[in-house]
Amino acid sequence: MLQKRFLLIIGFAFLIIACQRSMVFTPIAEKYEAGFKLDRFENEIKFREKTDSIIGIKNLQGQTIFYGSSSIRFWKTLKEDFAPLPVINHGFGGSTFPEMINFAERMVFAYHPKNVVIYCENDMFTGNIKTPEQTFDAFGVLATMIQNRLPKTKVYYISMKPSPLRKASWTKVSKADDLINSYIKKHKNFTYIDIRPVMYRSNGSINGDFFVSDSLHMKPAGYSEWTKIIRPFLLMKKG
Repeated sequence: MLQKRFLLIIGFAFLIIACQRSMVFTPIAEKYEAGFKLDRFENEIKFREKTDSIIGIKNLQGQTIFYGSSSIRFWKTLKEDFAPLPVINHGFGGSTFPEMINFAERMVFAYHPKNVVIYCENDMFTGNIKTPEQTFDAFGVLATMIQNRLPKTKVYYISMKPSPLRKASWTKVSKADDLINSYIKKHKNFTYIDIRPVMYRSNGSINGDFFVSDSLHMKPAGYSEWTKIIRPFLLMKKG
């Protein structure tokens, strides 16, 4: 009888510890309504799953996943830029944070990555336009999911680039990044990577030579500058 009571107490104690470790995110803004179906890029996700299945998910576990929107998807030299570090490109569509949350089980958690590098700049420009605070809330939900599911994984957030096409909204973009950076400073295993400084010329103007004709997506020269900033973070040994 005493042994059963002891085991019950021990089990209850472990339950309390588990609950304490589980993090909960509290939004600061009104509810985020996407304005589009969160599975609109399902075909892209299926394609990546099919491609990865050829290699084998188990063979891809423990690597570094770059996860986010088209600025990741179009990074054609990603593997070469970060060699010998093994990296996986899981950028898809013109994704938003809710879509990244929606596909996280399949594109992130199944791979048990060592590192996750996050980039997304579309929430304030797609569907029902979002405020910086709502964008931060969506990031916070994704970040909390990663912390709870992958407590040993390092997460690197890349600041949103100052795209010429979205110049009128740079102040909003900066505010969202500032909120995200404040969150990151308070959480273990998270790192904020600011790529904005390398996007400008010495005279303070945005370097248009980094962008293709749509003034939103980047040329190889832009990715080359990003690599110089991001690569040292990923190769750095963290305690």
